[in-house]
Amino acid sequence: MIQPEKIREIIRIDTIYPDMSNRQLGKLTNCSHQSVGRVLKRVKLNGISHAIAIQLKNKELIESLYPCIHISDKKYREPDYDEHVKQSLLKKGKSRTLLYLEYRAKAPSTALSKSQYFSKVRKFLKTTRLAMRQTHVAGDVVYIDYAGTKVFYSKDGQKISAKVFVAVLGASKKLFAFATPGERTKDWINGIVAMFKAFGGVTSIVSIDNATALVSKPGLIPVLVKNIVLLGEFYHCIFDSCRVASPQDKSLAELGVKWVKQRILIPMNHDMTFFSLDEVNAHLSKKVEELNNLPLQKLKISRNELFEQTDGKHLRPLPKKPFEAVDVFKMLIVPADYHIEHNKHFYSVPYKLAHEEVEVVVTNTNLKVFHQHQLEAIHKLSEELNGSTTVHEHLSPEHSAEALKTKDEYMKWAKGVGPLTQVFVEKQYEVVRNPKSRAIGKRVQNLMRLCLNKPQEHIEQACEYAIENNMPPSELGMVFKMLEHLETKASVLMPPTAHKNIRGKNSFGGNYAH
Repeated sequence: MIQPEKIREIIRIDTIYPDMSNRQLGKLTNCSHQSVGRVLKRVKLNGISHAIAIQLKNKELIESLYPCIHISDKKYREPDYDEHVKQSLLKKGKSRTLLYLEYRAKAPSTALSKSQYFSKVRKFLKTTRLAMRQTHVAGDVVYIDYAGTKVFYSKDGQKISAKVFVAVLGASKKLFAFATPGERTKDWINGIVAMFKAFGGVTSIVSIDNATALVSKPGLIPVLVKNIVLLGEFYHCIFDSCRVASPQDKSLAELGVKWVKQRILIPMNHDMTFFSLDEVNAHLSKKVEELNNLPLQKLKISRNELFEQTDGKHLRPLPKKPFEAVDVFKMLIVPADYHIEHNKHFYSVPYKLAHEEVEVVVTNTNLKVFHQHQLEAIHKLSEELNGSTTVHEHLSPEHSAEALKTKDEYMKWAKGVGPLTQVFVEKQYEVVRNPKSRAIGKRVQNLMRLCLNKPQEHIEQACEYAIENNMPPSELGMVFKMLEHLETKASVLMPPTAHKNIRGKNSFGGNYAH
């Protein structure tokens, strides 16, 4: 059959030169004179002018000239295209063969053959698979994913597998690859942190899939796991997920994974042996850089050159401090002693938060406590089992005063009195190992009460006597009374003797011992 454009050309020339022979017209249109004759015959039969032929679509023009071509098709039923579209969207929909059998069972006499049925269905479904062209703004988005192909390295004679994190920048298509032990949340975070460091900046959006390590609840606005939320806040970027089971939403990531797999991972597994994860990543970095230096097929420019012109100029600067992933995140009620437990160790919070609900965030190095989105306490992690880390400012006034009753505080008081008092207080703590012993503290407090308003020399004398006679602090009261009595007696037994009326023993005669 002659093409529609040639039919229109034949009609046009015949309209301009009605006396031209079919042979001459055929030479002008590159058709046989027989074909020209048949076309002109059908044009006159159906009354189609050049003006009408121009307005008709190709299909309408053919149907106008050859109406009998499609008559035979009308006796056959068309497939239920909507049902095919519906089933194709279901995760476990009916197969095309089953739909054809159901279609044929309704009326076999009007059913298309299997090949014709499948041909029409395929042609229709192609019209439903449209792809919107994405335009990427420089520095706006990076697509990330994990490659399905693992890489391996040997350690202590064992073969260990690793997964490969892959990232692709939107505007420049620059690639990045990084091997991690697995696909846990921590592995994703390590890959993202290494990615931003390699690119030298941060994009506004990170496009992710709906992996459970990243997304706790998929949707139009996904619910991210806590660590990913914190990572987004740290880098001031948005983590946006694609639609469920829609890999076309991150086609750049899929293509990046394909390139890295074919060009790097498969040759690595076949031709090379590694002995650590660091060696694997060093090789990946080298090979990815080679890919980034290759010219793109259509643009004739490399990814690195395109990066310098686009993304490289618009990435936001990296934070000064590295990101710390959260190992533990929990909500709990603060107990009455306002110390929260983590790994058998207790950490203080301000006493006013007792019986309140707080948010506990634990990283590799420290423990943070938040209340109503405000940071209330931060502690370095301790490995002391059943121990406690207490900040003095967190204590209530009563507990703060009690906390000061320690050996160091008592020794400061003793130092202010004298060296013998220091020795005596130090001697009390020799029987215990705990410098915060309440039992010894009470004895020193009793000593302090006994020493109240006492002369410093008396306290030193009393402590000296107590040390020599191994006396407890509670018995120093008797020593003080003895010192006071001796002082009083000395003043009574030794009155002034320079008085004219006082006579000595010689005035009475004899020898008197008294």
